Amino acid sequence: FQRITMRPRILVNVRDIDLKTSFLGVQASLPLYFTATALAKLAHADGEVAIVRAAAKAGVPYMLPTLSSYTLDEMLAGRSPGQQLFAQLYVNPERSRTEE
Repeated sequence: FQRITMRPRILVNVRDIDLKTSFLGVQASLPLYFTATALAKLAHADGEVAIVRAAAKAGVPYMLPTLSSYTLDEMLAGRSPGQQLFAQLYVNPERSRTEE
């Protein structure tokens, strides 16, 4: 770490800053995404569906969890037009279950 030097930039115009980026080709308004969180319905009645909507409103990607409170179809129904989502997948030791 001694080779890395931080050079502060003082009095730099920050009026027009663009934080947009992309993750695996998916556009994001900020350099972050909502990661998969299991059983979000325990924290709020709308659970993962609300997170899908919040991600769309914030313009950031969301990773759908494997262990969710809602079905995949219910979470996908909450998408905004054109919203792309990532999916978390745990491979089941019984491979045929994963393929379902």
